[in-house]
Amino acid sequence: MAAAAACVLLAASQASATETKEQYIAAGIFETGLLPEMPEDANCPGITSGFADRYNRSGTLRSEYSPWLSHAGVDWGLPEDTPIVAIADGRVIARQADAPGSATGNQVIIRHQDGPDDISASYVHLSGFNVDANQEVKRGQVIGFVGKTGKEVTYPHLHLNVYGRARVQLGDRKLRYRYDFLQFLSGDMTPIDPVKKRNQKVKVAYIDQFGKVHPPEAKVIWPFICRVKG
Repeated sequence: MAAAAACVLLAASQASATETKEQYIAAGIFETGLLPEMPEDANCPGITSGFADRYNRSGTLRSEYSPWLSHAGVDWGLPEDTPIVAIADGRVIARQADAPGSATGNQVIIRHQDGPDDISASYVHLSGFNVDANQEVKRGQVIGFVGKTGKEVTYPHLHLNVYGRARVQLGDRKLRYRYDFLQFLSGDMTPIDPVKKRNQKVKVAYIDQFGKVHPPEAKVIWPFICRVKG
């Protein structure tokens, strides 16, 4: 009898886990297969924690309660107060200050692309701001600084979310559909098959310490200033 009850509980647990995984996929949070191709002529800060990564920076699973809990953005671990630049032209739609219990801390939200599925980005855990709400910004413009604001944040880093207009149910909350930043950087926003993935190296476009964008026609760039070599 006890064994039968255990089997029922296990089946329920597995069904719940499957449903949660499907919800994450429906929300766009899955491994895309995209990898950054870093420039050979410049030093750019590397990604610390990638999109849909199930593991923390320490190498442990993000949650002991859900095997599918994944990272819904991209992280760069850098010294506090490192300048952060806008990844594309846009308009600041929110500048939110840290508050007790806030998971995001200081954050700036910029709408980068208008259309049927507006593309926006939230720049999270900032130490401070360099823009105001409703301000128009240009790619490469400093919009804030790396910090560790927000509940349970243990080290200075930028957490960058890229998302669309649609809202998707994820557990007991609704989340805007997420995109891998590398997909936005690639310029190809067509849907990615979560099974086949895209398996592509995305060339990193960037702004250098002299304010020059490489390549100059790039519409989306790395969120940090890269230093050209030599």
